[in-house]
Amino acid sequence: MTNHKNEMSFGLFFLNSKSPFKSEDEELRNGLEQIKVADELGFHSAWMAEHNARDYGVVTSSTVYLAAAAAQTKRIKLGSAVARLPLHHPMQLAEEMTLVDVISNGRLYVGVGKGYDKLEFDAYNVDFDERHARFEESLEILKAALTNPRISYSGKFYNFNDIPINPRPIQQPGPPLFVMVSGNDASIINAAKDGYSFVLGGIKNDDTLHKINLYQETALAAGYSEEYVNEAMARSGKLLFVYVAETDEQAYEEFEEGLMWYMSERDNRPVFGVVQRDKVLDYNEFLKSENAIVGSPEKVRKDIEKFREETGLNNIICWMNIGGQPNDRVIKSMNLFSKEVMPYFCNVEAYQKI
Repeated sequence: MTNHKNEMSFGLFFLNSKSPFKSEDEELRNGLEQIKVADELGFHSAWMAEHNARDYGVVTSSTVYLAAAAAQTKRIKLGSAVARLPLHHPMQLAEEMTLVDVISNGRLYVGVGKGYDKLEFDAYNVDFDERHARFEESLEILKAALTNPRISYSGKFYNFNDIPINPRPIQQPGPPLFVMVSGNDASIINAAKDGYSFVLGGIKNDDTLHKINLYQETALAAGYSEEYVNEAMARSGKLLFVYVAETDEQAYEEFEEGLMWYMSERDNRPVFGVVQRDKVLDYNEFLKSENAIVGSPEKVRKDIEKFREETGLNNIICWMNIGGQPNDRVIKSMNLFSKEVMPYFCNVEAYQKI
């Protein structure tokens, strides 16, 4: 057993793909069942993506799915990964997020991003070239609305004058904000300057360590207290492909079909540092990637220990259900992870008793 002084935490990520293996409603209901089981097993967080006009993600509103998950769980943190700010009215999104925080009794994590898929913008008739400006303005409004009972704002896209924000969130001054961080350093620097937590994806271990150090240095230089920075970093994590079975060979075999279907359907999605978007994925090379932790409980434990030693990060967000994996296999993987992996890194039993 590990020393619990620097315990790790483990979350789950949900994209909810419309794969050939399941119907849409089956996948969506499976996802909610998996989140309910994750809460019972001691997983720390569940993160939900949102997309439109794409088969690889059929949750069009993260807040709707978050609310459904909140109503059936008790302890697990629930996060949007991410709400695409340019495609939402920021006031309505803020009101929906505060409502989810109330339903969940203060368990909401608000993850935000710009969006990257022109097709999704075209489907909603939003100018793709305006996404950066819309993101910046919407984020200012969202942050203000999550932390203040009334707001006023004057900008290019939105203008408000002393508008009340209801309901008020359980978490005060408001739910934590997260931003997605990938290749360039600018995103982690901006997150640190604004005091946001972060979710990493698409980078190797050495770059992960570099970005964590850069975040800490930048946030402290921006005037945030060491306690605040430590709390923001403790909430932050990295998204990794994770799957567990009784043996390495079984895990490799079971994970392959859903993963390979997803990779074939991802269109212009980034692939977390495993392969360039315009190249065909070699599954054997994928399994060797630092972003893939797939195998028996023993192998997965070793890979996680290596990840922690090389990055210094204590929070992993596991993507187990990729490409519509069979529900029974995902739940079996979650159970194996909870019983034979997590106890080596955190006190699962104490969490389950809360």
